[in-house]
Amino acid sequence: MINSNIRSAQYFNQWKILTEDWIGLYLRLLEEKDFELEISPGKNHGLFIFGHLIASDDDFSLYLGKGDLLFPDYQKLFAGPNSLKPVNEYPKLNEMHEKWKAVCDKNRIIYENLTDNQLDEFHSLCENPETDYFKTKERIIISWQFHQAFHVGQLATIHSKAKELKK
Repeated sequence: MINSNIRSAQYFNQWKILTEDWIGLYLRLLEEKDFELEISPGKNHGLFIFGHLIASDDDFSLYLGKGDLLFPDYQKLFAGPNSLKPVNEYPKLNEMHEKWKAVCDKNRIIYENLTDNQLDEFHSLCENPETDYFKTKERIIISWQFHQAFHVGQLATIHSKAKELKK
């Protein structure tokens, strides 16, 4: 049988690789203290990056028109301007792991039910297709996956720093 949703299946597979394999790897490798390390002085630390991934992956459903935010408080904490704060002003790491799992479970369902035809539709928050670069659901998916890859690269950098500090 030929899969008529080849493009959406490819995006689902890419998402699984990014979230389960790559992001998941660094979330398992980083020890609790490692999340306090910064990319560079005064820049993103691991806890902020993790919370930011939760917030941004949570609002994915809004753009695809597939549900509400699970954790609206995370939008204020991790997605707004000037949201980088000291580690002790954020939720505990174990809570964040639970929220990450919930967001990934929500997005897994979205990806599992996505069709190729839906990829070409305007995203749900598109107000003006003429000026919105991210106008389609496909472009939202591409952008979100690039965003995940960027931030997992930051987690990898923090992991490298943590290994160096333990030598």
